[in-house]
Amino acid sequence: MTRRFWLLIMLFASISMLAQTGNIRGIVIDYATNRPVADVKVSVNTKKGAAVTNANGAYELKKVPAGVRVVVFTAPDYKPFSKEVNVVQGNSVLLNASLEKKVNVIEQSKEDNVLLFDESVIDDEGSTSGQSASYLAGASDDVYLNAASYSFSPMRFNVRGYDQSAQETYINGVNFNDLERGRFNYSSLGGLNDAMRNKDVTESLVLPGYGFGSLGGMTNIDTRASAYAAGTKVSAAYTNRAYTLRGQATYATGLMDNGWAFTASTVYRWANEGIIDGTFYNSWGYFLSAEKKIDNHSFSLTTYGAPTKRAQQGAVVQEIYDYRGIYYNPYWGYQDGKKRNSRIVHSYDPTAIFNWDWKIDEKSDLKAGIAFHYSNYSNSALNFYNAPDPRPDYYRNLPSFQKTSQLNDDEHINWDLFDELKKSWTMNNTNVTQLDWNFMYGTNYLNNLANPGSSSRYMLERRHNNLMEIPLNVTYDNQLNESLKLIAGVEAKYSKGMHYKTVDDLLGGEQWIDIDQFADRDFTDNPVIIQNDVRNPNRVVKDGDKFGYNYNIYVTRASAFAQNDWKWSKFDLSYAVRLSYTQFQREGLMENGRATVIGAKSYGRGKSNYFVDPSIKVNLVWKIDGRNRLSLDGLAETRAPFAGYAYVAPRVKDTQIKGLTNEKIFSYDLNYQFNTSIVKGRVSVFQTFTRDGIESTGYYNDEFRTFVNHTLSDVNKRYMGVEAGVSVKLNSSFSVSLAGTYGDYRYTNNAKGVMSAENGVNLFTGELPVADENGNIESTDLRETVYTKNLKVSNGPQLAAAITIDYFHPKMWFADVTLSYFDKNYLDFSPSRFTHMNMYGGKYKNELGKYQQYDGYTPEQKKLLGTQEKLKGGFLLDASLGKLIYLKGRSQQLNINLSFSNILNNRDMVTGGYQQARLSRNNKSATKAIETVDKFPNRYYYAWGFNMFLNIGYKF
Repeated sequence: MTRRFWLLIMLFASISMLAQTGNIRGIVIDYATNRPVADVKVSVNTKKGAAVTNANGAYELKKVPAGVRVVVFTAPDYKPFSKEVNVVQGNSVLLNASLEKKVNVIEQSKEDNVLLFDESVIDDEGSTSGQSASYLAGASDDVYLNAASYSFSPMRFNVRGYDQSAQETYINGVNFNDLERGRFNYSSLGGLNDAMRNKDVTESLVLPGYGFGSLGGMTNIDTRASAYAAGTKVSAAYTNRAYTLRGQATYATGLMDNGWAFTASTVYRWANEGIIDGTFYNSWGYFLSAEKKIDNHSFSLTTYGAPTKRAQQGAVVQEIYDYRGIYYNPYWGYQDGKKRNSRIVHSYDPTAIFNWDWKIDEKSDLKAGIAFHYSNYSNSALNFYNAPDPRPDYYRNLPSFQKTSQLNDDEHINWDLFDELKKSWTMNNTNVTQLDWNFMYGTNYLNNLANPGSSSRYMLERRHNNLMEIPLNVTYDNQLNESLKLIAGVEAKYSKGMHYKTVDDLLGGEQWIDIDQFADRDFTDNPVIIQNDVRNPNRVVKDGDKFGYNYNIYVTRASAFAQNDWKWSKFDLSYAVRLSYTQFQREGLMENGRATVIGAKSYGRGKSNYFVDPSIKVNLVWKIDGRNRLSLDGLAETRAPFAGYAYVAPRVKDTQIKGLTNEKIFSYDLNYQFNTSIVKGRVSVFQTFTRDGIESTGYYNDEFRTFVNHTLSDVNKRYMGVEAGVSVKLNSSFSVSLAGTYGDYRYTNNAKGVMSAENGVNLFTGELPVADENGNIESTDLRETVYTKNLKVSNGPQLAAAITIDYFHPKMWFADVTLSYFDKNYLDFSPSRFTHMNMYGGKYKNELGKYQQYDGYTPEQKKLLGTQEKLKGGFLLDASLGKLIYLKGRSQQLNINLSFSNILNNRDMVTGGYQQARLSRNNKSATKAIETVDKFPNRYYYAWGFNMFLNIGYKF
């Protein structure tokens, strides 16, 4: 009886325990894309069976024993993830998970070998032409973007033809695109590949979840110390590219038991001479990050910088490339037997970022970040006064000038001089083909003897474009219920751009007089107009002194956005709205004489400009099944004009573009994505319209014989095309990927042009402006139509395709071969060649220096004048080979990677350049006028020939 009694009690106890169960349910998403992940195995630390997520990423574990349980999430392409949860009897616990992709050893090795930033694409103002591969590095889960990152980058490829202002880069959720030109300064990262490795990349119009997003996508670099795996990594690399040697080291503690995490990294890059003649490279970078986690709070501080000195290359005409090859560089010459470059860049961007992350509860969190960034960027250049142009590629120093200068009149061509110059170029007589530093020093020496106290004939100036900015970002998100998520945030940024020149080297001269040489030449009897600073007339400057121009641009921008994400069984809907406020103002620190004589404001703070911009984004997804999805994205917004392009001649005066207004942007794309165990990829079609844009350039105008600023407003463009990427897994070792895009990016209207002469001349009359009886001075700027309609946007190839074969061996050997093709690449055009005056007539300065009426070019002349060059297409072949070796029970790794670019040594691929703005007017006869139209041919940059990169890394 007693035995039966106890058995009965035990039976009831067992039933009671079984009854103490609950359910666990939730959704599993991809950490980088916020998209649901199907086929994830979800299990608990009991003998209960596992659940598998469906096409919507949803799962449910039923009858899980009550108590604290560990839930484990595993999927083939993702890192395992586990989390504790308290299961309460009779309740259903909501547990969502976000999984990170496993690091693909092949893609990681590729990224190790990417030059994080190729400074050869930086222009004199510190901005970039072409998109750096680093923008997309880390987007390897998308086949097309992976190709754009690595295979297309040598051709300065831009996704969808957008310029850099269309893409935004965040670091720890803080926006680092500058406010003057809307671009992110990749050189500020200084090759810190390891430190900047953790990225979330959101393509095109997709809502990123940590901000409103942008037209061309967003990148968020996570530098919180806890994001780095504990350990030490050192690497050394050799290459024959912009630099020769690179060494870097990274140490991370990981998150320690006391809640602290620390990461430090340093890098050094060096070349006595890079692949381009006369270029050197000297750069080091540092990175420090500390993080402290206290309960549900995290505090993080990051600082980094990369002091760099490097020499630049110049674009030259085809005639010179034919003589000297694609690595020719006009910026250097011998001094005391050593190569000296005249264009030396100094850059250093010390940055600090503070973050506070607060996990409010299981459903909501708050992230805040504030940063301080100070960009020091300057570039040296030759300046000369009352002396011959010293540049070896100056058109008068070329053999072709001996013929074009005589307008093909064989009787007057100096054939002996032509032959002598041609021989000097073909035989590389560096006294002719390169800068003659000895001549410039000698000229200054003789000038000092003959004219004590006079201005030097030659000098090196340094052009500074510095930027101080303080950005702030705050983001809040809340999973309101199973279907709805709310994301909201505010952004604010204050920036001060500082633009001025200093004397870099007087080249043996005694001093420099701060006056404008063009105004001094044309208006010798006007003591005011020649002054760069009327408040300090005829100021004597020496090494380190500011001169020429000095002004600041202040910009303040604030925005707020709100986003809703709805998720249902078959559809997802996301929409977001944003309201932005932008204010900018110029402050002149010199009173320019050319501005004074025309009654324009130059000194002090100018007019404040205010713009309010609404934006809306929509994303609709149809989840056809767990492997296929169709999405439609749309964007409509206005954007305040960038302050860097809003002024007619910012170095001289406060005058702004007439009718300055917001740019309008409308964009949509349709995407089909598929992902099976064998085939994955994406196909997208897109179309974007921009209205009322602004563009600006500056150049020496031969017709007016002065430097001019030429600005275009009311610029409309259209970007449309298709992009696709497909990867096929052939077997366990081989896979093949195909990626490509075909686009049509063009101007859709004729823009409004404004040309302003820096010597103060009235471009209508060629004379100084005269006040009327009321004291009013009519505008001296030349306003005319620029015939841009149907010209192509020159932001890289509009046709690009690549096929890649990848090989991976279980013993950690990997290799790939990529064949790429590029076409529909157009050279940047010059507005001066498409003006109303050139096409239909106007005033020009004749050989006597007088202005007379010109009836325009003949149809045959216009054909030469109004042409945008289409560059030659071609193929590039690249390959890489690597090996990962595990040491000491896999606790240490040795990674060896060797990559080869342009294996076939194709030296005919032009990556970019520009159409010269200079025109030489001659109206003597139709034949001779045709010759002078093309007197200043286009200038080019060529893709490097065969180059390689060897990287050896050791991780422990």
